[in-house]
Amino acid sequence: MKKMNRKMLALALAAALMTSLASCGSGNAAQASASAQTAADTRPVTASSEAPAEPEAAGTLLLALNPEIEMEYDHSGNVLALDGRNADGDSVLSGYTGYAGRPCDAVAGELVARMDAGGYFDGLIDGHERNIVLKMARGSAYPSDTFLTGVADAIRAAAQAGQIGSDTVQLDADDYDDAFGDKGYINSRAAEKIVAAQMDRKDIQFLEKEYDLDDGDYEVEFVLDGVEYGYEVDAYTGKVKEVEVETLDPEDWVGGWYDDDWDDLYDDDWDDRYDDDADDLYDDDWDDRYDDDADDLYDDDW
Repeated sequence: MKKMNRKMLALALAAALMTSLASCGSGNAAQASASAQTAADTRPVTASSEAPAEPEAAGTLLLALNPEIEMEYDHSGNVLALDGRNADGDSVLSGYTGYAGRPCDAVAGELVARMDAGGYFDGLIDGHERNIVLKMARGSAYPSDTFLTGVADAIRAAAQAGQIGSDTVQLDADDYDDAFGDKGYINSRAAEKIVAAQMDRKDIQFLEKEYDLDDGDYEVEFVLDGVEYGYEVDAYTGKVKEVEVETLDPEDWVGGWYDDDWDDLYDDDWDDRYDDDADDLYDDDWDDRYDDDADDLYDDDW
């Protein structure tokens, strides 16, 4: 009987020990699980979970009519930001959203439509609708070989769709002035190109020009078809700011080409083919074939 009691006591102690060990193991597992969860919550965020970086700016385009709007774009040719450089530019951009990340040509076409809706194409310059100047900022990159031309074509298409008679003059790195390029000034050839496009003429001879860039303007003067023109062109934006037109006196306009005062092909004072006093081939004073006093072959005086 005593043996039986000792055996039962031993079994009870063994069962108690096993229960205690099982309880400790369960606690350790729960503690390990909690520690693992805490580590997972505090681990650093990897690069794959970060927000994508903003696209890098590649350059800026300027659209100038009277409104002036700068368009910043990325290396894919998509718009990053729009900025109005004057009050009219701000007015065109007012309420315009949804352009970020879209191609520059599509946005440029929409801006032209907004300029048209605002009445900015209503004014004429010497009978012609005002052209749009599309200027690439100095140092800007080309997302593609056709980038600038593509934007210019989109502007022309928008103008045609709106039945606007304006053309687009595109200016790039070759159109900057060597001395004042750091100020964003275009060169004299670009100013002449803008004037010729505004007049829709390719036969203009720019014989007199003033390039006083201290005030940021080009003054281009020339005579065409008996009319003297004076164009003032903004050296930064390329906009035509002012035009003066003067019809010349017919007596000072010979042959429809040159003004007698400064650029005649022949000067009346010294190299006329015909003497003003007579219609003979040579001057009557010294080399007439016929003497005025007679019809003989030689001069009676010698």
